[in-house]
Amino acid sequence: MSDSGARRFFLPGPVHVEPDILDSLTAPITGHRSPGFKALYASLGPRLQEVFRTSQEVLIATSSATFVMESALISAPGDAVLHLTCGAFSERWEAINRSLGRRPDRLSVPWGEAIDPDLVREALRRKRYDVVTTVHNETSTGVMNPVGEIARAVHEESDALLLVDAVSSLGGAPIETDDWGLDLVLVGVQKALALPPGLTLFSISDRYAERAAQLPHRGFYTDLLRYRDKHRAGGTITTPATPQMHALDHQLDVILAEGMQARWARHRKMSELTAAWAARAGCELAAAPGARSWTLTCLRPPAGIEAPRLVGALADRCWIVGSGYGQWKPTTFRIGHMGQIRPTDLETLFDNIDEVLISFTAEAAASTP
Repeated sequence: MSDSGARRFFLPGPVHVEPDILDSLTAPITGHRSPGFKALYASLGPRLQEVFRTSQEVLIATSSATFVMESALISAPGDAVLHLTCGAFSERWEAINRSLGRRPDRLSVPWGEAIDPDLVREALRRKRYDVVTTVHNETSTGVMNPVGEIARAVHEESDALLLVDAVSSLGGAPIETDDWGLDLVLVGVQKALALPPGLTLFSISDRYAERAAQLPHRGFYTDLLRYRDKHRAGGTITTPATPQMHALDHQLDVILAEGMQARWARHRKMSELTAAWAARAGCELAAAPGARSWTLTCLRPPAGIEAPRLVGALADRCWIVGSGYGQWKPTTFRIGHMGQIRPTDLETLFDNIDEVLISFTAEAAASTP
């Protein structure tokens, strides 16, 4: 990993991308059916399986993650769907499903809390479901759900397919696709994988594929089995974003050189450092204890300080953090600590936030009669 250039970009996605990864985007354009590109494409699969912790194929879509979410619901048979929601992005599963004319059920917990696997068990005992959806890392609130325990509850209480949005966690926190029995896992490369936006990576289980094959109409571009079949033939269903493929090739080497366990440990350490700084700075963690994300932290600023003003003041100093999202937009800000961000980068960011907070306090004191 190159250390050239200051890391001043701490959005919860898209994230800071290292200069050497950006350089890889300038590789010569080749045809996506050419032998050279096919060799590159074939080389990605085994490394992606290591990152996903799966023996299943990992497929690539030139798209946003939302496209694969919608495609996954279109290709999943059955109208009985349960959406587990705890924030804006877990709620997106339900919004997509309703846009398809369906009437799914929702199991909700308050924003800032994690999904309780026992609640999932109770819901599955009350009604049979074909599909359950959840998010591993709720980007709007900084909550990380116990997907392994949720998966155990789903499999012990039903034969429902479990679809998991791991958009802002995979690559920065444990996702055990095979060991947990996850039927679909998807990730956006612009989060913990630290790549430019443009690709979504996903895996599907044999169970998912078998049930999807029962549907006579899955669309064309939205047919995830078509992605699998084209992948097995050595390519993609349509022209992919070939420059991003070169960047993915480069970054997979970076990720695996660090090692998945070490990468997870670094992200967990950064989450703990952020929590410790927040306590010193008088900021409140928005996620409940025991439910906090390893890849981003959602915070409420000290009393009397408006979150949007803090975000703006940091931007004026060329330090970029995330604003709040959805119903929490006016009251929170978010720090992304994922991808190639290091603990030392965070410490410098904290120093700058501290300076801004001190300036706000001095300004308020000066204006007090």
